[in-house]
Amino acid sequence: MKTKDQKHVQQRPSTDGIGLATAIDSLLDHRKLIAVTTISAFLIGCAYAFLAPPVYEANALIKVADGDKQPPAAADTLSYYVAPAFNDNASAESAIQVIGSRRIVAQAMANNKLYIEAKPHRFPLIGSAIAHYREGLSAPGLLGLGGYVWGDETIKVGAFDVPAKLEKKKFAIRALANDRYELVGPGLKSSIAGRIGVTERFDTKVGPLTVRIDSIHSRPGGEFIVTRNSEPVLVEELQKKLKLAEAGTKTNVIKLSMQGDDPVVLASTVKEISDLYVNWNNERKARIAHDALAHISEALPDLEKQVTESETAYNNYRDANGLLDLSEEGRLLLKQIADNNAALLDLRRKRQALSATLAAANPNVVAADQQIQATQREIDALNLRVRAMPRAEQIALQMMRNVRVNTDVYVAMRKYAEEMQLVSAGKAGTAEIIDPAEIPGRPVRPVKWLIMLSSLLMGAVLGGGGAIVWDRLRRGVTDTNDIESASGLSVYATIPLSNRQEEITRRAEHGLPQQLPLAASYPLDPAIESLRILRSAIQLLLIGAPNNVIMLAGPLPEIGKSFLAANLATVLATGGKRVLLVDGDLRKGQLYRYLGVPKGDGLSEVLSGLRQFDEVVTTGGTPKLDLLQTGSYPAAAADLLMTGRFSECIRNASRAYDIILIDTPAVLPVSDAGMMAPVAGSVFLVVRFADTLVGEIDATIKRLGHAGARISGIILNRVKVRSSNYALARRYGTSAYVAHHYDSSLP
Repeated sequence: MKTKDQKHVQQRPSTDGIGLATAIDSLLDHRKLIAVTTISAFLIGCAYAFLAPPVYEANALIKVADGDKQPPAAADTLSYYVAPAFNDNASAESAIQVIGSRRIVAQAMANNKLYIEAKPHRFPLIGSAIAHYREGLSAPGLLGLGGYVWGDETIKVGAFDVPAKLEKKKFAIRALANDRYELVGPGLKSSIAGRIGVTERFDTKVGPLTVRIDSIHSRPGGEFIVTRNSEPVLVEELQKKLKLAEAGTKTNVIKLSMQGDDPVVLASTVKEISDLYVNWNNERKARIAHDALAHISEALPDLEKQVTESETAYNNYRDANGLLDLSEEGRLLLKQIADNNAALLDLRRKRQALSATLAAANPNVVAADQQIQATQREIDALNLRVRAMPRAEQIALQMMRNVRVNTDVYVAMRKYAEEMQLVSAGKAGTAEIIDPAEIPGRPVRPVKWLIMLSSLLMGAVLGGGGAIVWDRLRRGVTDTNDIESASGLSVYATIPLSNRQEEITRRAEHGLPQQLPLAASYPLDPAIESLRILRSAIQLLLIGAPNNVIMLAGPLPEIGKSFLAANLATVLATGGKRVLLVDGDLRKGQLYRYLGVPKGDGLSEVLSGLRQFDEVVTTGGTPKLDLLQTGSYPAAAADLLMTGRFSECIRNASRAYDIILIDTPAVLPVSDAGMMAPVAGSVFLVVRFADTLVGEIDATIKRLGHAGARISGIILNRVKVRSSNYALARRYGTSAYVAHHYDSSLP
C-alpha cells in the first residue's frame, strides 16, 4: 500500500469531466432544485401572461403610384415633358419618409389630442388584468379606499392645458355625483371641484390650468389619472412607435402599424396619420396642378396664334409658288424628322435621370450617350437630304414642319390643361388608402401559451444549467485517480451511497424503532460489502502498523465519517475481532444513535477524571463490539485532550482489544483530531464523493502531518453509482455484485 511518503503514483486517465454522463449526474443530483426552479419560472410566466397589460396593434395599407412609369409617346401627351416635377411619382421609400415625418405625426397628435393622457386608476400589477376580464362598472376603491376602479370605467378629456413645469405630472380626477368631478394634483393648494362639459380655469403656483371634462363613465368615487405630456417629446415617441415598411418587394404598398395598450386610440392615431398623408399628397398634386394650369392658360393663346400664323404662312407660300402639296419624299422626310426629334428628346430626359444617380462612366450612362449621338447623326443625315431638295420644296417642307410642331404642342397643352383641371379639382391623386385602420379585437402580446411554454423551458434550462455550472465550479472529487494523483495516497475503498441508511436515519429522526446499524440490519447492502473489502485491507495493514489503533478523520463535517465508523466496527466485530469503537467527537458525537444504544457517560468523563474507563464502556449491540461514547459535551474539549489522559486511556485499552477504532471531529474546523492522531498507528482520511475539494484534502493532510499522524490512505464515501462513475464503481466492487438471498431448500 502507498503512504504519504510515496511521492509518485501511477497516472491514469481521469473520468471526472463535463461530458454527457457527468451532466446527467448533475441533473439527477439537483433534481429538486431543478424542479423548484422550473415550477417557479412557470408560475412567474403564468403570472406575467395573465397580469401583464395587453398590447394591441393597429395597421393600415397605403398604395402609392409607381415611380418607374414608362414615358408616353411623343405626341401622346406633353405633360411628361413640360412638368417632370409633377409626373415623377412618389416611390415607397420617399412616401415612408413623408409619412413618418414630424409634420404628419405632429398634426395627427394634435388632431387626436394625444398629448392628453387619461387612464383609469388601476391597482398595481393586478388591476388592469382584473379589468380586462370584467364587464360593467365597479365599486371604486379597495375596501372602500384608494379610488381604484376595476371595470369598464372611461373618461374623455376635451382640454387639459397646464404650465410647462407641470407637464408629465400626474393629476387625479375623482368622479362625483350630479355630473361633477374633483381635481387633485401638484401645484394645487387643495382639491378643486368642476362640472362635466364646462371649461374650467384654475390657478396654480406656477400658472393657470385649463381643463374640460367631456364625460366620465364611472360610479362616484372612481379615480382617473390625467397627464399633460410635452408635445415635442411625444412626437418623438410616436415616431419611434410608428412602424413603416413596404409590403413585399417593389409593390409601392406601405404598411403602417403601431402598438399600444389602448386599441381605440391606436386605431384613431393610425387612421389619422394615413388620412393626413393622403390629403397632403393630394393637396400637393393639386397645388402643382393649379400652378401648371395657370401657366398653361397664359401660354395657350400664344400657342394658338402660332398655329394660325404658321398655317397662314404655309398656305400663302404654297399659293404664291403654285405648289399643290409636298412630294411623297417630302412627306416621308417630314415624318422621319419629327419622329427622330421626339426620340432625341426622350433620350435626353432618360440621360438626365440616369446622371442624377450614376457617374458619367457608368455603362448605362455611356449607352444613353451613344444612343443620343446616333439619333443626332440620323437627324443630321435627314437634314442633308432636305438641303438636296429644290429650294421651293425645302421652304415648303420647313413651313409644313412648323405647322405640325405648333399643332402638336398646342393639342398636347390643351390635353395637359384638362388633366391639371381634374387634379386641381381633387379628382386625381397618387396615394390611396387600401386598408384603413380598424380597432383591433385581440391583443398581439402577451401570447399566453408561448410565454408559459417559454417560462417552463427557461426554468428547466436555468435550473439544469445552474446545476451543471455549480457542480463544475464547486463539485468535489469524484474519481480515485484524481484523488491519488493530488494527494499521493491510495484510495483503500469506495463506499457507495446507501439508500437503506437514509431510510434508517429518517426513521431514527422520527423516533421509530429500527434495528441498527446498517451492517446488522442489511448485511448484504453494497455499502457493507465495500466495508468488508476495506476490512480485508485493514487486516493486512495492521500487520506492519505500530499499533492496533485506527483513526477516521475528515476535512469537514457531514461527510459520513460516523456512519463509516459504526458500520466498519460492526463488520470488524462480526469478522471475529474484539473491537472498541471510540466516539472522539467531544463536541457533538452521536455514535450511540448509529448503534442503537442509549446515551450515557463516556470519554469526556474519563478525561475529566470523573469516571473510570471500565465504568463507561458499554456493549455496541454486536458481539465483540464495545462502545466508548462521547458522554457529556465539555466546554473546553481541546483542553481535556491536552491532559495526556486520552493517550493513556487508548494505550491501556489497546491491550484488551484487537482493534480500536476512533471517530474524530472534522480536522479543518477544530484541532481535536490533530491532538488524537499521534496515538493512532493508522489514520484513514474520509472524503465525500462530489463534495470534498482537492484543496480540502491537501489542507487536511498537511494539518495531520504537522501533528505527527501516519496517514495510511483515503476512503471515498457516499459514492453515487451512476452513468459517469459506473466504471469506477465496478473497478472497486461497489456495484458489480448484487447481493442475492438463496433458498437452500430448493433441489
